[in-house]
Amino acid sequence: MKMNKIYKLATLVLGASVLATGCIQETFQLGSSATSGQVEESPFAADGMIAAIPAALITNNIYGGELHDDFGYPCVFWHTDHAIGELFPSNFYSGGNQYYDRAHFFTYQYGLGPTGYCGLIWYNYYDCMKAVNDLIAVCGDSEMLAEQRGVAKTFRALYYLDLARFYDPLYAESTERSSYMTDLQAVEGLTVPIIDENATEEIARNNPRQPREEMFQFIFNDLNDAEKGLANYKPTAKNLPSLAVVYGLKARAYLWLGGFEEGLYDTTKYPDVLTGNAAYAKAAEYARKAITASGCQPLSEAEYCDPISGFCKINNAWMWGMIQSAETVLSNLHSWAAHMCPTAGWGYGSGAQPGVRKATYERMSNTDFRKKLIVGPGTTYADYKSVTNLTEAEWTTFGLEKKGIRTYCHLKFRTNGEKVNSSTGNVVDIPMMRVEEMYFIEAEATAHYDAATGKQLIESFMKSYRDPNYAIGVTTSDLVEEIIFQKRCEFWGEGVMFFDFKRLNYGIHNGYEGTNSPVGADYETNGRCPIWNICIPLAEVQQNLALEGKNNPDPSNTLKPKTELPD
Repeated sequence: MKMNKIYKLATLVLGASVLATGCIQETFQLGSSATSGQVEESPFAADGMIAAIPAALITNNIYGGELHDDFGYPCVFWHTDHAIGELFPSNFYSGGNQYYDRAHFFTYQYGLGPTGYCGLIWYNYYDCMKAVNDLIAVCGDSEMLAEQRGVAKTFRALYYLDLARFYDPLYAESTERSSYMTDLQAVEGLTVPIIDENATEEIARNNPRQPREEMFQFIFNDLNDAEKGLANYKPTAKNLPSLAVVYGLKARAYLWLGGFEEGLYDTTKYPDVLTGNAAYAKAAEYARKAITASGCQPLSEAEYCDPISGFCKINNAWMWGMIQSAETVLSNLHSWAAHMCPTAGWGYGSGAQPGVRKATYERMSNTDFRKKLIVGPGTTYADYKSVTNLTEAEWTTFGLEKKGIRTYCHLKFRTNGEKVNSSTGNVVDIPMMRVEEMYFIEAEATAHYDAATGKQLIESFMKSYRDPNYAIGVTTSDLVEEIIFQKRCEFWGEGVMFFDFKRLNYGIHNGYEGTNSPVGADYETNGRCPIWNICIPLAEVQQNLALEGKNNPDPSNTLKPKTELPD
């Protein structure tokens, strides 16, 4: 296991050298080459500017090709599922090579301080912001461009909602450094700086972190404008947002705010920023609006388990997604499929075998069809023949290590049937918002203030769409945890659960007897992990005067795993 520490040192040095070259001019690229008049006169110009926004999500490459786990927006939530201990290589369980786990920063919770790998999140979002702000600037207040502005503001709301939740410094306990909790208090309630269409370089150089209430009102302002602009808008493809997506983002935002005490903010100044049960009620309301407006239906068993197109093609359950082409795939290894698809023979995924927690597998009901995609102990090829495109011979020999499919490997993400050719196998769609999420938000949000109805909602969803024999007999206090458990089964690998774990103060619990967690990552925490309060890169703190002394505290060495890596 010494190799891990070699990787650790090398990657930290690389991360520090890359981030030190960052500058405000590059991150906050300002100004646009088009005008509102030109865009109004040319639909082609407007379409071109809109097309640049979803393209940026899947073509962004922060480290310039140095690291294979750097492939735009999808790599962010791939890393965060590692950060909460929900996703790790199943090859560890059978003595595989740890090299194939390219998310090891987040798996082992190291190198994520201000001079480390946190730049992956920060720069991905702020780099994507340029195309959005450019379009908003040229649209101005034009009614003729209300739809284009609505599309751009929906994307901007997505970015800032994610950023606000990543950087919101919520209480997290360190067993190794008591000063961490004290340092958190100095930045309590702060999110990130806002760079909008009116920002200048001068503003960017002295731009403070916005308080939570200011940031969320900004997000709701964008969503309110988008709601008006997209009222009759029909996107040409689902990589662009619809009205239902606007409702879905509002549901996500209110779910986050529900975790704070009732009436925390002055609603005369921040009219949309509700908290506590008032926010939960709004989350449930907008989740239902999203379901209705989308016209989407949850995935059927056949769709969920399809061995060729499962989770790699946008369908009627997806409200929003990323659509790749051969031109937008960065390289054979800088891609979602190369890391998340165990049957992508050219990629790390076939070596790492991304898998699920043993405890999660054991808790799932055998009549829940989602369990069919997880390789259980003592099973054979015959048990998975209907859900995989591997042959019986490949089942035990496939992958970079030629050891076949491992126990607890998750078969969820596919490559359109391709097993060898990366140029076609990497061209897959990636989910951003599925209608199923809205059902879970509605059930959980309702459960916080009306347990009986919340219980009815989760039972109805599960029985109708996932497990006909589903029934729960939990107490009111356990109901939310049960809903979240079913949600974590549903959205494994999709980057949804990080924010749920953080807002609900759930921890990592992978130090149990018989765990399949990698050695050195078998954490048992009392609530949130410190690394969930993401740090701002040091290069940005040095460039932006208002950030001095206002960074989230360095989470390095704040936790100790149950089993430490040997020297």
